[in-house]
Amino acid sequence: ERLGIVYTPVPVVDFILRSADAALRRHFGQSLSSDGVQILDPFTGTGTFLVRLIQSGLITPEALARKYGGELHANELVLLAYYIATVNIETAYHGATGTYRPFDGMILVDTFQMTEDGDLVDRVVLPENNERAERQLAQPIQVIVGNPPYSAQQDSENDDNKNLSYPTLDGRIRGTYAERSNAKLLKNLYDSYIRAIRWASDRIEDRGIVAYVTNGSF
Repeated sequence: ERLGIVYTPVPVVDFILRSADAALRRHFGQSLSSDGVQILDPFTGTGTFLVRLIQSGLITPEALARKYGGELHANELVLLAYYIATVNIETAYHGATGTYRPFDGMILVDTFQMTEDGDLVDRVVLPENNERAERQLAQPIQVIVGNPPYSAQQDSENDDNKNLSYPTLDGRIRGTYAERSNAKLLKNLYDSYIRAIRWASDRIEDRGIVAYVTNGSF
């Protein structure tokens, strides 16, 4: 509950992927298949978004090896889901190409934490994972898709469900959404899914697509 994890129905995933592709074509003259279009699911769960992307035909057969090898990225915080997602994505690629190839775009990480100022990624216990994180951070991500976590605040102090603190990200929310808001309960702006919108908007910088499941209110 504290992580705000839910899993996404496949028809919703397919709709979001096709919508992202349509928006990319309309506004940027590119597609999810285009060379150099870096795609990230920052809260991948069991990998459904990238699995369906591989299976959808939105990436052409000629482009699939290139996309899989360096332009598809996924982050997951829960260890079991991380392993399941890796297997699911690799299996989808094998099904589409007939070739097994390990997926190097998968990272075990707290997405919000990885862009915090002064964050120290674990170089000793998980050096390969850290290398992947640094490689992803160096990429100009243009498309972010996924189902962000949801968690506003706990009902009582006994819930043990407090949001984690991300000073850099929350500072961005204070300087943008909160500063421009007329709402009386500004603490609700630190819901994980609003953090996810702020994080993704900053991550794509001035050019890109963010395609999320949202709760309809924000």
